[in-house]
Amino acid sequence: MKYYIKETQIDVERQKTAGVKARNDLESIFEDVGIKRLDMPVLMEKNDTSSKLAKLKNHRTVYKTWKKIVGDLKSGDQLYVQFPVLEHSLFLHKVFNKLNKSGVEVILIIHDLELLRNSQNKNSGFSKRMRIKLEESNILKVATKVISHNQRMTDYLADNVIDKDKIINLEIFDYLIDDFEQRSGDMHDRICLGKPLIIAGNLRPKKAKYVYDLPNNIDFNLFGIGYEGVDKPNEKYFGSFLPEELPFALVGSFGVVWDGETSETCSGIFGEYLRINNPHKTSLYLASDIPVLIWKEAALAEFIQENGCGIVVDSIYDAKDAISKLSYEEYATMQANAAKVGKRLRSGYYTRKAIS
Repeated sequence: MKYYIKETQIDVERQKTAGVKARNDLESIFEDVGIKRLDMPVLMEKNDTSSKLAKLKNHRTVYKTWKKIVGDLKSGDQLYVQFPVLEHSLFLHKVFNKLNKSGVEVILIIHDLELLRNSQNKNSGFSKRMRIKLEESNILKVATKVISHNQRMTDYLADNVIDKDKIINLEIFDYLIDDFEQRSGDMHDRICLGKPLIIAGNLRPKKAKYVYDLPNNIDFNLFGIGYEGVDKPNEKYFGSFLPEELPFALVGSFGVVWDGETSETCSGIFGEYLRINNPHKTSLYLASDIPVLIWKEAALAEFIQENGCGIVVDSIYDAKDAISKLSYEEYATMQANAAKVGKRLRSGYYTRKAIS
């Protein structure tokens, strides 16, 4: 039998973030292909002020819960786990190792590589970085298969953590949208050449500092949580939307895939992370039939170029010049290619291909 873990949590603000949408979409695809659900309760609220002893007890509690939930799995079964798990445990690898030894295949689908991102974050604290490195490395090593974002992430994992033969490339995250064709209406009223660039996602300064350093020679439409900017002639903030509603609210020409501290280049912890991960906002734009403007050094830049569904730039400051060189026919071709990829994303094509 095939099973997947569904971790249950309640957080209204988090429901408006890409992380929840990505996990929910995978669960929907699992259900659609007949993979059975195992419910895993999220037991504790995170408490950074907890004592070391309390934190250790929490790690053991999570371990015991996992051990109980997957205890009836037997040889020949498969278990799909979205990684990293929502509730951490230094002992979770012991559960997966025991399953492996009993003939159960453990397949991890990576959403985030904290061991890579936090290794660069000197502000996170040495003990936290070591905990993440130890915990995630141990889990990755005992997994039967690992579904990685892309070739760059695969190369990193193969060079630093696990055997390359265990890794499968996802290529890009799917983005399910119910009744898109019926609900999207006349997209030419919302998406066309000459309209502002679209920036969607977490707009908090700590996460997306570049949003507060945008060039003033081109217009931007901003969508997302945590925006703290002030009104500017070339920037308009539309508020935040649930992931299921956001595709129908977007107005603009290209969806911007960027991160980090400045619009000049993708720098800092989050910016550098673009070199290896698949930002979910890329899937949002393409699933909404919107071409993408992406950093040239991003891992997904190659995918965008191969599929002809956007343009790559060294800097957002280059956007105006790059877009001005496009004819309406060239933009129409990009939009058609984005729609072709978008149809696949809305059907769960890339996930289905990876898990098959």
